[in-house]
Amino acid sequence: MNVEYSAVAAKLKAMYSKILTDSDYEELLTKKSVKDVCAYLKSTDSYREVLEKVSEYDIHRGQMEILLEQELVNEYVRLYNFVDHKKRALLEFWFIRYEVEFLKREISYIYTHEARSSDEVNQSKFDAFFETHTKINGEIMRNATSLSDCIEACKDTPYADLLQRAENLDADFFSIGMMLDTYYYMAIWSTINRSLDSKQAVLFKRLIGTKIDMLNLMWIYRGKKYFDFPDEIIFTYIIPVRYKLTEEVIRQLVTADGAERFMDMVNTVTVYGALFEHCSEGRFPEENYRYIYNKLSKNIFVNHSESMVAIYAYLNLKEVELNNITAITEGIRYSLNTEAILEHIGI
Repeated sequence: MNVEYSAVAAKLKAMYSKILTDSDYEELLTKKSVKDVCAYLKSTDSYREVLEKVSEYDIHRGQMEILLEQELVNEYVRLYNFVDHKKRALLEFWFIRYEVEFLKREISYIYTHEARSSDEVNQSKFDAFFETHTKINGEIMRNATSLSDCIEACKDTPYADLLQRAENLDADFFSIGMMLDTYYYMAIWSTINRSLDSKQAVLFKRLIGTKIDMLNLMWIYRGKKYFDFPDEIIFTYIIPVRYKLTEEVIRQLVTADGAERFMDMVNTVTVYGALFEHCSEGRFPEENYRYIYNKLSKNIFVNHSESMVAIYAYLNLKEVELNNITAITEGIRYSLNTEAILEHIGI
């Protein structure tokens, strides 16, 4: 084991020991209400502390999801504080994802005219952490009524120029979201070689590059199947990072004649055929994506625990866990059977 990362590996091993097991999921799938799910999670090592002060009899689904996300944030903070300064550069990108999601959430209120959340848990827990780690002016952002207000809130951050460009283009919310996502992935990709040795850089590119490739493929698929977008529009929103998909392959896929031909080509010219398995029968590629990325993250975490990449892999696994809990809770809410719920979780 790399001595430099032996302490990190030990820390991750201890945290991973608390991750939900197959038997935990089996128990959750037997529950009949949000109350029952919350009560069971309070009995686990992973979520006992974050849920201990709430009553399962009073909590609603939104509150529980926010608290569970808070536990993920807590774990990130523990890891961030645990590693030394030179190892924090890549971990900071995980937080940047939260900034991007925060911006998309707040900007969506402007475009949809929906009321902002006034959930006390959200304000007292998650936002309290966020305020101490971001240069975005949270007060201005949460009271923003225009994109100009958002630009003002972000004036000391890289997001200001991006949002100004969006305002100049009179961009819609979808376009702004895609611009923010693209910024994030380009920024982290350009940092990998500067922040990691060659071995870890290869691993990190595998973890992030595979994700970017799959996101691009799903975007092309949605553009063809659901929106019938012209090729030039699809090209516009592709994340300009290349891992296993070359420019020529991207061009072939974007110009494919329809969604069915696109999926055929994915099977023949890429290594991502599994992403669209059973999609012609109604399955969503996002479900395959969660399974594939969970499997990759687990492989990297188990086999390369003595690295910074293992931290990202672990955080990915925790995100999958939260998504699984949300999917189970939603399934229970809509009275889906176990088989139907299993279709939407990645284990």
